[in-house]
Amino acid sequence: MVEVARTPVRIGYARVSTDRQTTAQQVYALRSAGCHPVFVDDGVHADSVSRPGLERAKAALQDGDIFVVWAIDRAFRSTINAILFLDDLRSRGISFQSLTQQIDTRTPEGRKWFIDTASWAEYERAIISRRTKEKMAEAKRRGQHLGRPFKLSKRRVINAHQLICEQAVDIDVVAARYHVAPVTLERAFERYGLTAN
Repeated sequence: MVEVARTPVRIGYARVSTDRQTTAQQVYALRSAGCHPVFVDDGVHADSVSRPGLERAKAALQDGDIFVVWAIDRAFRSTINAILFLDDLRSRGISFQSLTQQIDTRTPEGRKWFIDTASWAEYERAIISRRTKEKMAEAKRRGQHLGRPFKLSKRRVINAHQLICEQAVDIDVVAARYHVAPVTLERAFERYGLTAN
């Protein structure tokens, strides 16, 4: 009986860092490049250790297959992570391709370009992280609120404070009127230097 050779498969992987982003563009590009299936990690940060989609993609890859990403920074946390990942693929007879950087690790030049690009992507992430932290620290120094917006405006906080302190309305009643918990009112008073008694 003649054994039929298995046809190599192009397996794609897409990732976005937040729920506000979408993998649609990446998935479309990967499918257009002949990738079937395409595995996805939605809302998974670049530094995350747990990447279920990536693990499923790795498990699906077999000898002769090609692992394809839209861009190299979609797949790896760091340069060392990228090198170890590539080493594992090569030991299993699997190639790597990045569509946007046109990396193909079947050649020595492609492997060098892979490592250089992974290193550059890690550097860019570090720079972005540093700039973000610097901007947040500067905003905090200027007294700007960071994070989620407050549930109550300053005007509503002052009105609530007047109801409690001048009209002797119970804080639970006032909180219910503004659709917040009493502790939210207490924190709001503290934020504006107001006392509830």
